[in-house]
Amino acid sequence: MNRTDAIRLLGLDEGFRPIDLRRARRRALIAHHPDHGGSREALVDVERAAELLGSQPLDAGPSRAEPGRRVRRGSDRPSFTIDVLPVDAFEILLLAAAELADVCDDDPPYRLEVRMLDPVDTWVTFEVVPDAGSSTVSITVESARGIDIEAVRDLWITTINALQMP
Repeated sequence: MNRTDAIRLLGLDEGFRPIDLRRARRRALIAHHPDHGGSREALVDVERAAELLGSQPLDAGPSRAEPGRRVRRGSDRPSFTIDVLPVDAFEILLLAAAELADVCDDDPPYRLEVRMLDPVDTWVTFEVVPDAGSSTVSITVESARGIDIEAVRDLWITTINALQMP
């Protein structure tokens, strides 16, 4: 499979951003799933297309990464725990995002993607997992410049703790 075939399979435009790729992959996986009339082979093709396009250098412009520079990624799994069910933990993350970032993509109650501009242009993905009456939150960070994932985590925890919860 070449780049053109992968873009066509996922329904993307040539100047797609990483978030567009993730969304297109999800849509294609649903559309080609055997439960929706697709096949296992079609799912494999979707994953190959997404992997091919995701492994190529980003052409995202200043909104996601500086041209010609690779995005640095970091992951903190598990990162912290919130002592509420996932649906409530997700709402708490949304409240913190109102102060710290712009929400770019959400899949309640288990996934939230935000863009932080301070201290540097950084994309943060939160994954919320149920954990015996509470919620475990994992963080993935993408940034064109180096960023300390622990500093991002600590900023979010401080903001969450400062929220006045009933």
